[in-house]
Amino acid sequence: MEKPKSVTATQLTMSIGTSIIGVGILAFPRITVEYVRTGAPMAAICAMLLMMCGGIVVAYLGNQYRERTIFEYADELVGQWIGRLLLVCIGAYFLELAALASREFGEVVVTSVLQRTPIEVTVFVMVLMATVACRSDIIVFARILTFYMPFVYFPALVIVVLSLKSAQSANLMPLLGMFYGQQVKSVFMSIMVVAALFTNYIIVGLIIPFMYQPTRAMRGTIVGIGIAGSLYIILMFSTLSVFGIEEMDNLLWPTMELAKTAALPTFYIERLDPIFIAVWVTAVFSAIFAAYYVAIQALSHVFRLKNHRGLSILALPIIMLLAKLPPNIVSLYHVIKQVGVSGLCLTLGYPLLLLIAHVIKTARVKSSI
Repeated sequence: MEKPKSVTATQLTMSIGTSIIGVGILAFPRITVEYVRTGAPMAAICAMLLMMCGGIVVAYLGNQYRERTIFEYADELVGQWIGRLLLVCIGAYFLELAALASREFGEVVVTSVLQRTPIEVTVFVMVLMATVACRSDIIVFARILTFYMPFVYFPALVIVVLSLKSAQSANLMPLLGMFYGQQVKSVFMSIMVVAALFTNYIIVGLIIPFMYQPTRAMRGTIVGIGIAGSLYIILMFSTLSVFGIEEMDNLLWPTMELAKTAALPTFYIERLDPIFIAVWVTAVFSAIFAAYYVAIQALSHVFRLKNHRGLSILALPIIMLLAKLPPNIVSLYHVIKQVGVSGLCLTLGYPLLLLIAHVIKTARVKSSI
């Protein structure tokens, strides 16, 4: 069945850029520095290029099957049973991703702002908003993410620029630190940790069938991932240049501390970290919304549901339960690293498997002619 064409290439780009920036923006500089020290910015660049390759694969497949989403044409390429098994894994992974992001959001809020509010309340409010938003169709999904993009990027960039007054270039040296004296495992893990922040790029495969010009999806995907990756790289350079590796080892959320160093010399605005928190909440909602939506779409296809709205409600208690499992924030970040890195096998391996199946199918068709 032909799908309505209502999404532009610009909306695709903005949707990708918004969905990738999420809760991990606070802690990822510290985690990356733990692995490769001053080579952290280079690790972020490598991660962005890696995920661009994944985005190119998804966009290419989307152009080959323009009337079907990535979950729909998988049945044709790998078979229904294998396709369903993979979609169950993807659905479970993105539900866990949404749960961990919600829990991390709750930890930050109750620590920094609402210190007397139970963490369960903050987590439930965020998950409830994402649940309500997930009842919309893919066209509305893309429009919501597009709408939020300016509110995420512009204030974040302004705060970064204002915080650079405290930057010291010596803190960045050696700039290619990941290539000197670092174990291969540390370099690999640093790239994987940052790449895990990009997993929502898979929404490309859901949006392409609804585009006016699917042929422009490739460019839109590359630009969208590039925009998000550029913000991560800028934040990595900024936090590292302001704090240095020694101080960053002692900061739980370096990006939050970076916002506290930013200030305008006026009577009205002297601290910008409250503004940053407001921007960050918007980014967190967008990322949780995107992960939640991917999970619901995947599981809806598994159960052959014509309408995903009911499933979005049923998933709410599951996400709340998963969010409550880590006993403390130390365990939470340990689980986040494990789930994020292992999940790349799905988010990169799944499109790659479909690409291989597509190439084999195409070769068989040509040979039979």
